[in-house]
Amino acid sequence: MRIAFFGGTFDPPHIGHRELAGHILDGGITDLALFVPAFSPPHKIGKQITPFEHRLKMLELAVSDMRGVKISDIERRTARIPSYTIETMKDLQREFPDDHLQLLIGSDSLVQLHSWYQARELVDKWEIITYPRRNELPSRDDLLTFWTPEETDILLKSVLKMPFFEISSTLTRKIMANAENTDNLINRNVKDYINAHGLYREQETE
Repeated sequence: MRIAFFGGTFDPPHIGHRELAGHILDGGITDLALFVPAFSPPHKIGKQITPFEHRLKMLELAVSDMRGVKISDIERRTARIPSYTIETMKDLQREFPDDHLQLLIGSDSLVQLHSWYQARELVDKWEIITYPRRNELPSRDDLLTFWTPEETDILLKSVLKMPFFEISSTLTRKIMANAENTDNLINRNVKDYINAHGLYREQETE
């Protein structure tokens, strides 16, 4: 079985996350979309993020009605600080030894992939799936600065032909902090949970 590792902070999860998972499932790109909320993401060290338990619960509410989707709390169980993607992939490969793991990233992450911890091993060991973000598509020359021609070809072929998802968690937090309408950004169950726990009430400063 093909399992797509869908990692992220999910702070909060929004409909773009659902649509992306649905796209790779409906398009036959993977068999299971495995959402893996980050416990201590390296790029968020020193920044305020919502506690893991809230992010996990919101994610459960966001995708509870979707087929072909599961959520893993593996990064909470290992509790590494920071929680590097490659270490989580290795943990998941031990958990699913007979399955084909895929790493789902955005094209903005593809631009920076060379700077990830043990990035070359990530590319060598696992299939990369890249969803496009507007104005964040690297050229061949961009990638050749950091990768071999063979690796560059692999990474360019990983980019899916699909619509752009313009929603981001940062935008969602700002809109919620301003008490604006979020009906087109998050589903009702997630919104109710956020309101019940008083999340994202203060205006974003970053």
